[in-house]
Amino acid sequence: MLNLDYRCMEYGQKISKISDSNLENNLRKALGVLQEDGVYAMFLWLEEKDKSKTIRKELTELINEGEIKKYFLNDSESFNIEDFNKFCEKLREIAKDIDKLFFMKKLLARTLTYALYHAKIGE
Repeated sequence: MLNLDYRCMEYGQKISKISDSNLENNLRKALGVLQEDGVYAMFLWLEEKDKSKTIRKELTELINEGEIKKYFLNDSESFNIEDFNKFCEKLREIAKDIDKLFFMKKLLARTLTYALYHAKIGE
């Protein structure tokens, strides 16, 4: 059985180690956008505001993990880390299934929450 909370903790820790003076602020705002406006809006916000693109990269790696990715995509597909337009196409596919979308939102929110707490204690 896949322990999703463990994966969220693992990626939250990785994100919290990003060297960025605005990390805590970016995490807090990304989490707020996710909760208020949804998955797609959060990734759009990160594309503009996360200048190093590292938060988006780590979150994309999380949802690209084999055992997690199978909940969203076929085995031959993945979320493109480098091409944001292709990444958005996959998100639109996910948005067609409300259960997948809410599941992704929950994973991302948990991961960002853990990253935020880690970043706060790492000061």
